[in-house]
Amino acid sequence: MKYFPGQQPDEGTLLVLHRHWFPFVTEAARIFLLAILPLAILFGWGYLMHWEFNAGTLSYLLMVMLGGIYYLFLAILLYGFWLDYYLDVFVVTNKRVVDIEQDGLFDRTVAEQPIDRIQDVTSEMKGVMAHVFRFGNVYIQTAGTKERFIFENVENPELVVKTILSLTDDIIKPRPETEAPLDTKPSPQTETKPAPKS
Repeated sequence: MKYFPGQQPDEGTLLVLHRHWFPFVTEAARIFLLAILPLAILFGWGYLMHWEFNAGTLSYLLMVMLGGIYYLFLAILLYGFWLDYYLDVFVVTNKRVVDIEQDGLFDRTVAEQPIDRIQDVTSEMKGVMAHVFRFGNVYIQTAGTKERFIFENVENPELVVKTILSLTDDIIKPRPETEAPLDTKPSPQTETKPAPKS
């Protein structure tokens, strides 16, 4: 089964990572608060000031038009967060790491780096909730054109680091010596005795 475009037939997939759900839920909750806040202020102020919303007035039409633009903006913002959460994929195979990121509706970036070009891998978890739900960032230092790969807000970043480092260790593991060491001791010389006189 192929998890990304260009996957080779003999390439084994070890990890397929998406962004953790908690950051997306946090952003969605913020947008929800931004959605209900104007309604709460409008109806609360109207109740205190005894306003009447007449459908035929110019102020009502302007309020509906501005409200529609505002909520359309919030819907587009929420959709962008969902695309970033659902379509961003980080793949670790036995040959390379692949970073697939969706930027907006029509911009998709795929970056990859062979395992033998990875120099260092570290993880980072910031905040209490990141430690509770076990998600964070994975930083991959490479020797390629894209010097640093970042897997953002992935689940169990320590496992990701351990998996990648195990692959790099298999590559840089020293080869066993097969040649016998040279003998540097001088070889004993045989003494020649003179022939007896007749």
